[in-house]
Amino acid sequence: MKIEITKGKFKGIRGRVVGVYTDGRYDINVIKSKPTQPTQPSQPKIPTQMVIKINNCREI
Repeated sequence: MKIEITKGKFKGIRGRVVGVYTDGRYDINVIKSKPTQPTQPSQPKIPTQMVIKINNCREI
């Protein structure tokens, strides 16, 4: 299943679900990062794997 993050500082990132936790979180592999923007030192580096809450994303 593919999802897109809808809330938080990683909003707009898409990923593939590789695991589901019983407390309501997905373990995802990032497959599409945010659109390319001029890099600024204050922007966080986007990880390749993340664990996010189910209510902070939507299925695509």
